[in-house]
Amino acid sequence: MNAKRKVLVTGACGLLGSHLMVSLSRHHEVIGVDRHPWWGDHPATVLQGDLATPGFLTTIMATASPDIIVHCAAMANVDACERHPELAYACNATITRDLARAAPSHALIVYVTTDGLFQGDRSFATEEQLPCPRTVYARSKLHGEWDVALATPNHLIVRTNFYGWSSGRKQTAAEWLYHALDAGELVTLFDDFFFTPIYVVDVVQRVERLMMDGHRGIFHVVGKDRVSKHQFGAMLAEASGLSMSHVVRGSINAAPMAADRPKDMSLSSARFEAATGLRAPECMSGLQRFVADRDRPLSARFDAIGERDRAVVS
Repeated sequence: MNAKRKVLVTGACGLLGSHLMVSLSRHHEVIGVDRHPWWGDHPATVLQGDLATPGFLTTIMATASPDIIVHCAAMANVDACERHPELAYACNATITRDLARAAPSHALIVYVTTDGLFQGDRSFATEEQLPCPRTVYARSKLHGEWDVALATPNHLIVRTNFYGWSSGRKQTAAEWLYHALDAGELVTLFDDFFFTPIYVVDVVQRVERLMMDGHRGIFHVVGKDRVSKHQFGAMLAEASGLSMSHVVRGSINAAPMAADRPKDMSLSSARFEAATGLRAPECMSGLQRFVADRDRPLSARFDAIGERDRAVVS
C-alpha cells in the first residue's frame, strides 16, 4: 500500500489533523475538511464546513474520492461532553457513523479515538481488555469505534493521547502548561492521575506506518512511559530549563471537574511495536522535541527530525 493515495483528513486544522495534512501530503494527494481555515506554512486544500450539515458528507466524498479517510474531528472537551451529552454523541458517534456509511466501499477508515475507555484501575491497558468508559466523552468515542468496525473490516482504530503546538486558535494542555511554567504561574498538577503521552509528530509517523503497511484493527499508539501529570510537568520543566517552584502537587479527587475521569489512562503499545517494529518513544524524548519545535513552522517540525529520531526501527 505504498503507492500514491487520495487521503481525506477530517479535523484538518486541529492539532493532529494539521500535522497529518503536512506529513501525508509529501507522498499522497491530501484534502482536508474543517470548520476553521488552514493555518500551516505551506498551502493545503481544506474544504470548510460542518460535518453535521445535511448533504455535506456526500459532497466531501464526491469531491475527494478518498482511498483513505483519517477521521480526527471530534468534540474532545471531556467536561463539556459531560455537560452536553446529546451534543457529544452527535459529534463523536452520529457523525462518525454517517461518515463510515458515506465512505467509498474500498476506502480505509482510520478513526482516532481516546485512551480514556477503561475504568482506570490498572496500568498499561491492552487492546484485548474490554472497554468500560467512565465519561460521556469516552462512551461517545467508543460508539464511534463500534460504528467504524461495523461499517467496514477495512479500518484502523487508533487509541492515543498526544500533545503538541497547535494553530494558536486555542491552547492545547501542553501549550498551556509550558506558558504557565514560563510565566511562573501557580499551577496544581495531579500526582495520582496517569497517562502515556506521545508527541504529535511521533503519532503521525506511527499512524502512517500502520496505514501504509496494511495493518488493520485496533492499535494503542502511545508513549513508552506511564507518568503522572506532575511527572509530565517536571519533565517539561527540565526539557525547557524552567522552574517547578510554582507547581503544587494535587489530587484529582479534589478537582472540581464535571466528568469522573479514570485515574490511570495508561495504555500498552506492545501490539503496535510487535506489528511494526517501531518502539514507543520515551516521554523525555518527545518533550525535548516539543520544546525544540516551539518556534518552528508546521512543516519544519517534520524537516527537523534527525537521524536519531528516524532510527526507531528495532
